[in-house]
Amino acid sequence: MCTAITTSSLDQHHFFARTMDLPTTTPWRPVYLPADSWWQPSTDDAGQSLPFALLGGGRWTPGNHYLMGDAMNTAGLACAELFFPIEAHYASTPSAHHLNITPQDFIYWALLHDSIASVAADLPTLRIVAEAWHQEDNWRPFHWVLTDRTGQTAILEPRDETLTLTPAPLHVLTNTPNYPAHVKRLRQRLGHPEATSWPNLLSQIEAFNGALPHTNLPTDRFQRTAVHLWQQAQPQDAKTAVNQLIALLDDVVIPRTLDRLTHHNLDYTHYEDVLDLTSLKMTFKSTRTQQIHQVSLNNLQDRFPQQTIALPFT
Repeated sequence: MCTAITTSSLDQHHFFARTMDLPTTTPWRPVYLPADSWWQPSTDDAGQSLPFALLGGGRWTPGNHYLMGDAMNTAGLACAELFFPIEAHYASTPSAHHLNITPQDFIYWALLHDSIASVAADLPTLRIVAEAWHQEDNWRPFHWVLTDRTGQTAILEPRDETLTLTPAPLHVLTNTPNYPAHVKRLRQRLGHPEATSWPNLLSQIEAFNGALPHTNLPTDRFQRTAVHLWQQAQPQDAKTAVNQLIALLDDVVIPRTLDRLTHHNLDYTHYEDVLDLTSLKMTFKSTRTQQIHQVSLNNLQDRFPQQTIALPFT
């Protein structure tokens, strides 16, 4: 399934990066939505126009909507969804006192804001409801990672109906289990199962030279990515940061394999992307072609101020 990373370079660029491993019936590709695009939640609550243009990984769905797996806005805020089965819990019914959205709507809602701080301030007004998204016949169990131009990283794990952003000092997220459980298992891998402060945990990661399992399990991907991220030097500049992030993502790619029944596995890496929240540039790598494309949100705004664009980089 998916792996997400955030980091910063010494020249003060801030980044979000991820692999997209969720199965799909339509291809994932870079999607650009201009400012003032209309966002309509799949609940009955009123929609609104987007205050910022968006660029991220998305796919066209049968109900004539783009489902976004990750995106950044022109304010430099990024949000991404990762699969969170078993643990995700949503409200069973809408509330008259909240804005009601489905899990697939959350990225759109988050990117109405300009920072993690403004998302946190508005979370009490939100209710995530276990209802089908537009013409899709289900809702998805997600948790989310957010980062912004301050370099702050936070996660939202809906394990009950209280929605709270929590810091993610390791700057890594994968799939189930929850973030504290991932950190606990990482401590066990490092040989220090007792709870420690962040500086002590970082020192333990930097000193670790043991073996790391290389499987597709979320816990193994979390540990490999966290250790490799914090054992490398902070990148000097944006170009170096993008190269480092692509290398980290390459290490946890789930390959597409063939079999006699389905012809291919359902869960494999469809793309990798890196979002530079400072320059507003996307680096998109198709794992099908291995080609790397770079797209500027600013350039798209200049060329297509009122037109939604799905770029053909599958």
